[in-house]
Amino acid sequence: MQENWTFWNDMRELNVSETNTSDDSDRNVYNTSVPYDVMKNTSVLAVFFLVYLIIFTLGIFGNCLVCYVVFKNKHMQTVTNFFIANLALADILLCVLAVPFTPLYFAMGRWAFGRVLCKLVPVTQGTSVYVSTLTLMSIAVDRYFVIIHPFRPKLQLIVCYSIIISIWLFSMSSTMPYAYYVNQELYEDVLFCEEFWPSEFMRRIFSSFTTIMQFGVPFIIILYCYVMISVRMNERIRIKSGSRGSQKEESDREKKRRTNRMLIAMVTIFGGCWLPFNTIHLVGDYNASASKSAYYNLCFFITHTLAMSSTCYNPLLYAWLNENFRKEFMLVLPCFKSLDGPAGRKSVYRSERTDNNITVGETLPHHGNTESSFVVSVTCRDNHKVQEEMVQLTTIAEELATNGEIREKNGEAQTSDTNLTTNSTENK
Repeated sequence: MQENWTFWNDMRELNVSETNTSDDSDRNVYNTSVPYDVMKNTSVLAVFFLVYLIIFTLGIFGNCLVCYVVFKNKHMQTVTNFFIANLALADILLCVLAVPFTPLYFAMGRWAFGRVLCKLVPVTQGTSVYVSTLTLMSIAVDRYFVIIHPFRPKLQLIVCYSIIISIWLFSMSSTMPYAYYVNQELYEDVLFCEEFWPSEFMRRIFSSFTTIMQFGVPFIIILYCYVMISVRMNERIRIKSGSRGSQKEESDREKKRRTNRMLIAMVTIFGGCWLPFNTIHLVGDYNASASKSAYYNLCFFITHTLAMSSTCYNPLLYAWLNENFRKEFMLVLPCFKSLDGPAGRKSVYRSERTDNNITVGETLPHHGNTESSFVVSVTCRDNHKVQEEMVQLTTIAEELATNGEIREKNGEAQTSDTNLTTNSTENK
C-alpha cells in the first residue's frame, strides 16, 4: 500500500543502463539486455499526465468540499461524518504529495525536489493510505455495532476524536522507517531518491508488514462487518415485508439500504483500487526479474493511477447516495441542484429524525382533495444562516374534523410515532 520505492531503484538502473548502452553509430539502438520501456514513449506519458491532472483536480476539489461541509455546519458534525472528513483529509494529503511527484520523478529521470521532500513524500504517502484504510475500518466497525448491537451505548464524539488521533499517531509511527532509510543518492552526476535498507530481508519484512497492516487486516475486518450488516438488514427487511407497513417504514428501510450501499461502495472502491497496486508492489519486492520486465513500469503506473483515483470517488458517493451531504453540497454549489431534481410537493405531514446521516420521514396521504393543516418546522438557509420558520400547510383542521377524517389521521400519526420510536431504538 505504501509508495513502491523499490520501483524507483529499478527505474534508476534502467535509466543508467539505457544511457550507457547506446551505440555511437546509432543512439536509438539499445542493448538487447535492457528491455524497451513503454513508459518512455512521449504519447503514453502524456496520457498518464492528463489522467493524473484530472485525479488531482477532482480529488482536491471534492475532498475540500466534504471537509468544508462537515466543519462549517454544526448539525453535520456526527461520528460518521467526522470519520468521513478524516478520510477526506487523508485523500487531500495523498493528492498533494503522491499524485504530482510520482509521474514527475519518472518523467524527469532524477530527483529534483530536495532532501526534505525526499524523506517527507514517502512518509506522508504511507501515512495517508494508513489513515484512509483505518478510517474506513472505523466506519465499518461503528456501523456494525449500531446495526448488530443496537442497545449498546452509541459512540460518543469524544471517543471518535480519540480514535481519529490514534489513527494518525499509529499511521505516522508505522511509516517513520521511511524517514530514516530513504535518502538522496548521487549516481553518475544524477540525484535519485531511494531506499537504503541494511539488508534485503529487512526491506521485505517492512514491506510485508505495511501491506498487511494497511490493506490485509483492515479489509478483512471491513468485509466481516458489512457481511454481517447485510445479513441483519436482509433479515429485518424480510420480517417487516411480511406485513403491510406504513410509508414511513418503507422510507426507513430504503434509507437504511441507501446508507449501507454508500458505505459498502466506499469499501469496494477502495479495495478494488488498491488491491492491484498491492499485488504489483509485492511482485516487485519478491521477484527481481519481474520488476525489470518491459511492461513492469506500465503496469505500475496503471495500478498507481487506479489507486490514486480512489481519492476522487468518495465525494461523488456522498453527493449521490447521502441525502444530508447532497443538501449541503447544493447550498455551497447551486449547480448541484439540477442533479437532485424537483422536490415533491404532495407531502402533508412529515416527521424527521436525523441520526448519523439517516433521515427517517413520514408522509401521510391526502384524503380526496382535502389537505390537512398540521404545522411543521422547516429549516431555511439564507447566506448559510439557519433560521427555523413555522409553516402552515393550507386549510384548517376543522374542515377535516367535520368529515371525521381528522381522527383517522391522528390515529395514523400516532402509529407512525410509535414506529419511529421503535426504529430509533434499533438504530442506536
